[in-house]
Amino acid sequence: MALLPEPRRFGARTISDDLLDLVDRANAADALARPTVLLDLRRALERCLAAGDEARLRRVFAHAGDALCYRLLSEALARSIDAPLAAPGTLIARAFAVPVVFVTAASAAARIAGRLADIGAIQAVFERHGVLGAARNFGLSNALCTVDALEALPAVELFRGTRTLDPHSLGAALPPADIVLRAGQEHTNLRFIAGAALSPVEAPEFTTTAANIGTWGRDCAQALAAQLALPGVTLLVLPRPPRDIVSAAHAGRGAQLETAMNLFASNAVRRLRAAVGEPIVILSAHEGAEVRVTVSSPFALDLTAGSSWPLHPLDDVAAIEHLLVSLFSDMRVADVRVLPRLLPAERAPGIALYPRCDEWDALMAAAVGH
Repeated sequence: MALLPEPRRFGARTISDDLLDLVDRANAADALARPTVLLDLRRALERCLAAGDEARLRRVFAHAGDALCYRLLSEALARSIDAPLAAPGTLIARAFAVPVVFVTAASAAARIAGRLADIGAIQAVFERHGVLGAARNFGLSNALCTVDALEALPAVELFRGTRTLDPHSLGAALPPADIVLRAGQEHTNLRFIAGAALSPVEAPEFTTTAANIGTWGRDCAQALAAQLALPGVTLLVLPRPPRDIVSAAHAGRGAQLETAMNLFASNAVRRLRAAVGEPIVILSAHEGAEVRVTVSSPFALDLTAGSSWPLHPLDDVAAIEHLLVSLFSDMRVADVRVLPRLLPAERAPGIALYPRCDEWDALMAAAVGH
């Protein structure tokens, strides 16, 4: 059972909208009735998309009452865009994006180009390994775009794009973004390679065929590294499976945060073990929608280290807690504690609160009293 409290604040239900009514019905429905309600929700979403009512969509998401409602809405929207309800045989362009996490370290300031010189090499990897399943007519943008650019794409335009049948239509909407490196610092950076594939609407969604990244991920990583390598820069490329264009941004965020948390945890644990012995790890939830990890020891409080996981509305707090506990378990850290109380974001104005092990008893007593 998850112990971390929910630190996010979702919009109050202050508007009347049949989309939100359908979400409530789907959440309340039993296993037999739920598929019918979800189909009704998709039909209603497609009517909204076809009408070009982007403002209504944004308003509905802003008033989703909790993470479950927000997630259900987002999943239904992704399905409406990626596999719209249409007659069998209807040809559509399925837009997708490949999240790529870059782990970098540089001996001097540097800049990795945000545009790939040879996108054909990446497309060849996809074709060779059948990454997109039966889809053969597909295009990839040569821009490495940011998560912000991906999230800014209007849902209405994406829905219309499924019917334009132009695999290259995303290119202009997703500009390239260089990766700027500072000397002597290890960083994780997130970029996306967007594309579209033509397929009949009833064809299986190709994202399932790309899930086994071991069969193609290494070749894709090598092809990207070969194009982006710079003198004095250590570059680790970690591509993730392609996702539909709506879901890709959140999947990429999660991949980057997980990679960054792995780097933080290994460095912090190694440092404390070398200095004073076994660390104590505390997981805590904070106002401002963050889960934080603090690594400390009563024998060297000055070596306390902390890192945060900023929560997205689609995040599952319990799943993140499980991931973090498992991460430290894999590192054989025996003392991992989860604080079941929401904490402030700051210890003092301008100073982030990362609870140390010497504060644990007082924090738990306050949690029980609360």
